[in-house]
Amino acid sequence: MTNNKKNVFWSIHNNYNYLNKMMVEEMDIASEHSGITGNFREEMWMKLFRSIIPQKYSMAQGVMIIDSDGNVSNEVDIAVFDEQYTPYVFQYNTLKFIPIEAVALVIECKSSDLPTKSLTAWSKSINDLTTKSSGIARMVTGYVSGLTNQTQKGTRPIKILASNKVYMSESGSDNLEYGLGEHFDFIIHKQQDEETIFKLFVKNGNKSLAWWARKLNGVKDGDENLKIEHLSLRESDLLDKQKMDGFSKEYPELKLNERLYLTNTLQDLHIKDNPFLSLNLQLNQLLMLINNPMLFPHFAYAKRFNEIIEREQEKVREKERQEVDCK
Repeated sequence: MTNNKKNVFWSIHNNYNYLNKMMVEEMDIASEHSGITGNFREEMWMKLFRSIIPQKYSMAQGVMIIDSDGNVSNEVDIAVFDEQYTPYVFQYNTLKFIPIEAVALVIECKSSDLPTKSLTAWSKSINDLTTKSSGIARMVTGYVSGLTNQTQKGTRPIKILASNKVYMSESGSDNLEYGLGEHFDFIIHKQQDEETIFKLFVKNGNKSLAWWARKLNGVKDGDENLKIEHLSLRESDLLDKQKMDGFSKEYPELKLNERLYLTNTLQDLHIKDNPFLSLNLQLNQLLMLINNPMLFPHFAYAKRFNEIIEREQEKVREKERQEVDCK
């Protein structure tokens, strides 16, 4: 490898760390002058994630996520969703309601105040939303629905907590990370040692990509319908040690066990001393695993709308009957 090529990767590494420090400084300056507002924080995080996430995804601030059972999430600071194949953002004046089937990522932006109880409730309001697999679409092989297409069973958004809270050392952040690590897939917060930077914490970073695929796609442990960890090799290749040794040498970044299952984890995408570059690689790998967009269940939402309309109309009719009875 030439020095020029080495310098390119070194420059990219330095640029992500520079971005990290600039975000810290900008938030600090805003905080010192008239106070940092929630909207300003969200705009900064939006800018960061827009630079990381593929352009096929849309982003929106201050939305709520809904499902066809009538459930509504708590307000989501930033939602990342598919708008190309699922262009259904239901709007009431300035309020936006996005169907869960379209949402790939939700981000909660906080200041230095991190109320564990409300953050846990926020996370639960996302988990309680249910995707429906009754969507119908035209595929190469014909017309299918999520009921017949086993790769379209369900999905849940990746959850990120982006915090402006500062911890003075590695040990000081343990309560935040392990207390909320089960409720958020990624936690970003400030850490101050020799200098203050944003740090990235992924509690389940040592889990395999297959584990992540099952969790994000609503597949129970042991269900092999979304098996991703087995390489697509011919049976004869699996028994040919020379071919497998050659494969391992050609692709040393892939980790295989004795059954030739991939065992790579998000930790394998961790970049030393570079939280934002690590986030870029880890988050985008997960985005490639989830079912987004889901086949949109038009019939399920139509059924819910009609049920609500009929219920409200019945209330009006009942009120009218009561008024007649009182005369």
